[in-house]
Amino acid sequence: MLNNWLTGDHRIDLPALFGYMGYQLVKKESTHLLFKQMKRCYVVVYTEQGYRYYKVQRPQEKLKASDLVREHVSRVEGSHNESIWDRVNAYYEDILKSKDMVLQGPPDPVLEKVDADFNHFHLYIEQGNAIADNFYSDILGSEKFGTRIGSSKANEVLFPLQNLQNEVCGYFVDTKTGVGDYGESAIGNSLWYSNIPESIDWLIVFKDPREAIAFDKKFRLKNVVYLALGEINYDTTRILFQIQRLTKLKKIVLTFTGSKKIEGYLRDLHFISLMDDSNFLLTLNERDLSVRFDIGEEKSFLRFFNSTKKFNQGLAKSFLNYNKVINQNLINQNSILVSKEDDNIKVRVPLEVNAIKYFVWSYFKNYLSKSLDILKPTYANWNSEWEATQSIQLKGKEVQPEDYRIAL
Repeated sequence: MLNNWLTGDHRIDLPALFGYMGYQLVKKESTHLLFKQMKRCYVVVYTEQGYRYYKVQRPQEKLKASDLVREHVSRVEGSHNESIWDRVNAYYEDILKSKDMVLQGPPDPVLEKVDADFNHFHLYIEQGNAIADNFYSDILGSEKFGTRIGSSKANEVLFPLQNLQNEVCGYFVDTKTGVGDYGESAIGNSLWYSNIPESIDWLIVFKDPREAIAFDKKFRLKNVVYLALGEINYDTTRILFQIQRLTKLKKIVLTFTGSKKIEGYLRDLHFISLMDDSNFLLTLNERDLSVRFDIGEEKSFLRFFNSTKKFNQGLAKSFLNYNKVINQNLINQNSILVSKEDDNIKVRVPLEVNAIKYFVWSYFKNYLSKSLDILKPTYANWNSEWEATQSIQLKGKEVQPEDYRIAL
């Protein structure tokens, strides 16, 4: 069937349409334009077929003016009797009637014509350049990290982020203030990973690539894939679990960290809440964490319940070191409270690092030990851990990753 609807895309001035819809032009290059509106970020290019655009999280998918109209209209409520198609048609026809929105001659601004597979993120990184940071000097060109690290024109250290289709959609950047996302990178829709060896025995997940490299400097593992999630959400964990299925490994190793230890444990819980089979619901409140999960096997629940009971008893006993009279209200505020509701367990965990660590350990040990391992450095993060082992007293002392399994 011939398509005779929304066929005027080639006539529409796409940059002007973005401006008309309220997007801000934030970057203008010879090959592309970058538009932003709130958290949405789009790139406009000019191809053999005319203007096209793509979302930064999906550079491989080139879209047309009619796609932008459909997306825009879907966010605007119409009258009671109007369908989405009525609103799209009306908006599209109005655009074609506007002299400001229709091309009257050559495109302005003039963009260099690019191929249909153009991705502006490839322009940001330069492979093989010397990197000023000595931390990275011994891994450039290495088997594990050689193609997974580069530098910007300003000599910033960059790590490519891949989306679910394995397309580069941004970078981690290591700066003096820490590791974060670079420019308009779609860090919430992608992850970084090290080079893939022929045989894989380890799949280890970090908060950023610098942590992964520090870990590797310490342990020098073989047959390993390191991954880093800048954000822990449905999209990033979906990519991770797809990689796990491809590797056929039964276990993922988590080793999230932060500037403080509590940050690593909170990342653990957030990740667990997104595991396919966990049914683990997490809510962060002002003074505590609320958790709900399936009771699972009776023996798993009993072990979990008894372990939290042991924690609470220890809390009350240590309180007597400072006060001869038990203050039950104060103890309850700092206890792990467990209740049963049908086939679900409800848990309240205070926002205190020892309580959160204990809960993560107990839940992992009793419910997830077959599908997950959790490693934690002695220091707040692996970078600090590696630096500490460079001392004369500790340098050369052999340790194994298993020595760092989460424990009490």
